[in-house]
Amino acid sequence: SGFAHDHVMTKSGLLPCLVLSALLGRSPAWAAQPAASGAPTPASVAAAIRADGAAQALGALDDADTFDTVIDGIAAADPAWLALVPAMGPGLDADSGAAVSAALALALPQKPRLVLPLLDPATPSLDPARVCAHPFMHDEVPDLKGYIRRTRAALRHVRDERLRVVRDRCLATMGTAKSVP
Repeated sequence: SGFAHDHVMTKSGLLPCLVLSALLGRSPAWAAQPAASGAPTPASVAAAIRADGAAQALGALDDADTFDTVIDGIAAADPAWLALVPAMGPGLDADSGAAVSAALALALPQKPRLVLPLLDPATPSLDPARVCAHPFMHDEVPDLKGYIRRTRAALRHVRDERLRVVRDRCLATMGTAKSVP
């Protein structure tokens, strides 16, 4: 009994993997993943969103305690995870939306040319007014002034005319944003 309980409690144990694959309908992309890892991949999440819709796919990740893998990938500015953000938009709720906003804000100074096109005022969690207002909790970014300095510098290096409007909106938002206490 202790063995089964341990698997239920681990984030990367066998049970979450099995639960997630069952919830995702054993899609081909998911089935190709190593069974022992249990961690979602950009391909498995994309397949789940296509098969079940964003809300159900993101809910399944949250239920399996694996949504952090997605958030970590976005925050690291991994292009494969960033590419999923537009498809995730319709399924974001208050909690998952706040996490995605913060992750995009963390990715912004790393790869602004990949993050800026994802920002969309029509989706609250992806709105530049939210993402560019450094929506961090407590000590998520210990050096907020340094983060703002690095992000502004990265944004100023974006010269792509198609990104100018969102870049300028982001810079303006950063100038007026107050840090979360």
